[in-house]
Amino acid sequence: MEMQLDVQRLKELRESKAWSQSHLAEVAGISLRTIQRIEKSGIASPESAKSICASYDIQIVDICVSEHSKVEAAPTLLSVIKFKVEHMDKKSALISFLLAFVIAFVLTY
Repeated sequence: MEMQLDVQRLKELRESKAWSQSHLAEVAGISLRTIQRIEKSGIASPESAKSICASYDIQIVDICVSEHSKVEAAPTLLSVIKFKVEHMDKKSALISFLLAFVIAFVLTY
């Protein structure tokens, strides 16, 4: 049975120790190719996951992708609008609105 691991977390752990993939492979006792595959796909055997965890002195739950994090909620209209408003350049938006208003006003007369 294969496990789904958090690829980003794996890379962060390795980089926090300034280890190369080959150094991690040596410390964990698994092949470099296996480390490369795991960091690319996030899929590992339980044995490989245990070896990696032992190398970092962490628990498997620290690098496993939980079922809760796999479920991504679809954004609601309100959350999309809120995000857009928070991240827009308000000065440019105001200038664009005023320019559009002036053009519409001129064209109607």
